[in-house]
Amino acid sequence: MPLFLDFIMVDIAEGNPQKELTLRELMRGNILVLTVSRILWSMSSSIVWPFVSLYIIELGGNAPTIGKITALANVAGMLFFPLGGYLADKSGRAKLVGYSTLLFAGSLSLFALAKSWQWIALAMVIQSLVLFYMPALNAIMADSIPPGARGKILSLTISIPEAVRIFSPFIGGWLIERYTLVPAMRIGYTISFITAAFVGFMRIKNLKETIETEPLNKGIVGIFKESYSNVWVSIKWIIKNMGGYTLIAMILIFSGSLIQPYWAVYAKTIIGISPYQWGQVALVGGIAKVIISLYVGSFVDKRGVKKSMIISFLIAIPAMIAFVHTKGLVDTTLVYVVLILANAFIWIASGVLIADSIPRNIRGRIMAGLGQGIPLGVTGGGYAQGFMLFIPSALGSLISGYIYDYNPAYPWYLQSVLLALCLLLVIKLVKEPDHAEI
Repeated sequence: MPLFLDFIMVDIAEGNPQKELTLRELMRGNILVLTVSRILWSMSSSIVWPFVSLYIIELGGNAPTIGKITALANVAGMLFFPLGGYLADKSGRAKLVGYSTLLFAGSLSLFALAKSWQWIALAMVIQSLVLFYMPALNAIMADSIPPGARGKILSLTISIPEAVRIFSPFIGGWLIERYTLVPAMRIGYTISFITAAFVGFMRIKNLKETIETEPLNKGIVGIFKESYSNVWVSIKWIIKNMGGYTLIAMILIFSGSLIQPYWAVYAKTIIGISPYQWGQVALVGGIAKVIISLYVGSFVDKRGVKKSMIISFLIAIPAMIAFVHTKGLVDTTLVYVVLILANAFIWIASGVLIADSIPRNIRGRIMAGLGQGIPLGVTGGGYAQGFMLFIPSALGSLISGYIYDYNPAYPWYLQSVLLALCLLLVIKLVKEPDHAEI
């Protein structure tokens, strides 16, 4: 049996012998649907996403504009996330994910038609508003993965789509080289729109509900009132049960937002790497991410969340500093691969900690506050937002452009300092649950 089919072991019940489950047994139902949809979506979105900041600049924006747009999108996203978490726990996850995906697809058409950076701003705000389905998406994935295999399955849901979409950033860079930036981005976003619409219909048809749903008899006003009144209940639960993790997540989201929009911009304007060459960097990073994610997921399940988070910071702190000292394509690529490794550890470990810590019946509402996991601000690191993370993300995004304008290296230096602080906080505050929630 191949290694990747043989390495998944799941505790069926405490004290009972382990039952070996193959990838084929685990990669079915909702997990299969979500993985396939992520494969299709990431193939198209990865053509354009690494270059969206360059697109904004080409349409008349600048570094502070990028930060302001990102901050505005974060504020917009915060508005509906509590509603999404409430609906996920009450009316169900599956249909909410499917139909909202179609709404998200519609926002991509604005990117394709954009005449100025203001169009991009509008598109990103709409995109953030309709992403209120993310708590349901995160919850249905967590519901569908058995405890004891979460690190491995989360790593597979990263590595398999990554393996398929490896060439997408390279294709994006080639399109820019061939057609220039704006026409290339229009082509890329048109492809993304068509793909996202197909994914939406696929999710509507194939996702299965994971909870007992309740009829919503309160009317629209009543639903909004109850969903937002539940925010305080969720916040109290989060502070009581995951307060240390939440503090670390807020710092990481703030620090990550300082650098995430500027990788391609820094590479082009400071290092001297063209968009086509940055696509090559992303290609190598994608290959590394496939291999790394498989082994990191297994490591997290065997060695634990806390150790994995510590390893992430020990790798990332010097690598962030090293990035701003790179001089060409080769050393930039090597440093970027190291950052991919660090990001894999923190993303998978935090996702496992969240899934293991939150009871199923409140998972949608709590994940509306905390998201699915936390990245380090590395491009393509994953979507982590929850309503408790939108504010630090918006603040970081708002000031990021001004910091970058003052000195392009400063965001990465500041990120390194904040990562060192988070390392100390992980050692002091992070506690793993005694028993994983189902």
